[in-house]
Amino acid sequence: MRTVLNWLAQPADSQVAVESAALSAHLDMLDHANVAQTARVRILDIFHDRARTCAAALKPELAASALPVEHGMRTTAETLCLLHMRLARAYLEALAEGAAHRPERTAGHAMVCVLDAYALNVLIAADDPPGMWGTANALLMHARTVAAPVASRPGSVDAEQLYRQLVALALAQPPNLAPADFFRVAEYVRSYSGAVQMQVQPPHRDLDSWFWLDDEIDRGPTALLRTPADMERTGHILYCSCQRLGQVLGQHLDLIDEGGSAGELHLPACLEQLPTRRLMRMLQSRWMSMPRRQQARRERVQDVRMLIGFDAIWALLERRDASPDWQNCSSHWIIQNDSASGFALSLASGQTGLVRPGTPVMIKGVDSRKWMICVVRWARSGQADQMEIGVELLSHGAQAATVIFSTERASGRMSVAALRLPPLTTRRPQPALMLQTGAAVGRDILIAHAAGERLRLGDARLSDLTLQTHAFELFELEELMTS
Repeated sequence: MRTVLNWLAQPADSQVAVESAALSAHLDMLDHANVAQTARVRILDIFHDRARTCAAALKPELAASALPVEHGMRTTAETLCLLHMRLARAYLEALAEGAAHRPERTAGHAMVCVLDAYALNVLIAADDPPGMWGTANALLMHARTVAAPVASRPGSVDAEQLYRQLVALALAQPPNLAPADFFRVAEYVRSYSGAVQMQVQPPHRDLDSWFWLDDEIDRGPTALLRTPADMERTGHILYCSCQRLGQVLGQHLDLIDEGGSAGELHLPACLEQLPTRRLMRMLQSRWMSMPRRQQARRERVQDVRMLIGFDAIWALLERRDASPDWQNCSSHWIIQNDSASGFALSLASGQTGLVRPGTPVMIKGVDSRKWMICVVRWARSGQADQMEIGVELLSHGAQAATVIFSTERASGRMSVAALRLPPLTTRRPQPALMLQTGAAVGRDILIAHAAGERLRLGDARLSDLTLQTHAFELFELEELMTS
C-alpha cells in the first residue's frame, strides 16, 4: 500500500502512454492491498483525477489521427479506457457496500469515468467498452435509490444527469460524426442533458423517438419500434427519448438564425458557427425521431481501390491519366453490401489516410476503368488492424477544376482547386462543385476544367449548398457561359 501512496504523491508523467500504464499497474496493487473501503474511495479519487488528466491530453491526439488509429496510440487509448471502467466498477462496489462518505459524489465520479471511457472508444471508432452500459445502468439505479440528490449548480457531478448525457451522445450516433463534430455535440449536451426524458412507464405517443434499456443487460438504447421491450421485465426497463432535447435545440438554433448572439443567449459558443448549426439541425432531426434506412441493402462482395481525401483526388485527376499512379496511391477495400445510395466496405490492405465521417473518397473496381466520388458517412474500427466504413455516392466520375472567385474578398484573385461533379441521375439534376471547406469566398466564379481533349473556361455561379462536412462543401453549379 505504501508503494501506491508514494507513487501517487509524485508528479504525473507527461507521456500519456507511460502515465496510463503506471496508473493501471498501481491500481492492480490497490486491488490487492488490505485497506478499508472508506480509505480506498479516497485513494480512488486520486486515480480518478489523474486518469481524467490523461484522457484530456489524449483526446485531441486521437481526434487528429487517421483510422485505424496507429497501434501504439490505440493501445494507450484502450489501456486508458479499461482503467476508467475499472475505476467506475470500484466506485460502484464501494457504493454497494455503503463505504462512500459522500455517495452522490462517488456515483458522479464513477459516471464521469464511464463517459470518458465512452468518448475514448468513440475517438478510435471502437465498439462500446464491454460492461459499460451494465455499469452505467447500475450506477443510475444506485443514484435513484440510495444517493442523495445533488443540488443543481454549475459543475455539480450528478450521476443521473451524466447518464442522460451518455444516452444523448449514444442517440447522436457517433460513428456518423467526425471527432470535431462529436466534441461540439458533447459541449451542447453537457449544458442541456436535463431535457433528455427518462421514465419507467411505457410511452404512449411519439413512439418513433423512444428507446429502452434493461438495467441487467449490457446494451445501449434500443429503438422501441424496432425491438419492443419485454413487458415481463417491468421494473428493470427504462424508457428514454431525446425528442424534448431536439425541441430545445431547435428553439436555440431559431434564436441564433434570427440574429441572436450565443453569448447573450447563454448558449454554447460553437453555435455561432454556421457549419455547427447545420450539423446541429441534422442532429435535431435524429433526436426527434429514430432514423430510418431509405434503401434496402444487398449483399455484394467486390474488390475495389480507394483514393482518400480531396487533395489526393484532385491531384490525380488533374494529371488526367490516373492509370499509372492509381495502384500505388490507393488502398484495397472489399465491398460488403450496397444500396441505391452507397456502399459498406471493409479495409483489406493499404494506407487509409485521414478517414473520418465527412471525408471525400474516390472508388474504382479493381478490373474497371469507371470510378465514383463518394463521402464517408460512418466509420468503425473494432480492432487495431480492421476498419469498416459506409459511403454515400455523390457522382460517377469528376473533373479536376480550377476556380477564381469574382469578389473583393478573393484578394489577389488566387486560384482555388475544385472538383466538378456531373449530374447524378434521379438525385441531382445539375452539376456540382466540390471545394475544400472554407475555400468559397463568394458565389460568382471563373472555372476552368478539362473536358475530353479540350480545356473549358467559363463564368459560373455557385447555387445551393447541398452538403457540408469538415473536409469539403458541395454546391450546385450554374454554368453561365463556357468556351
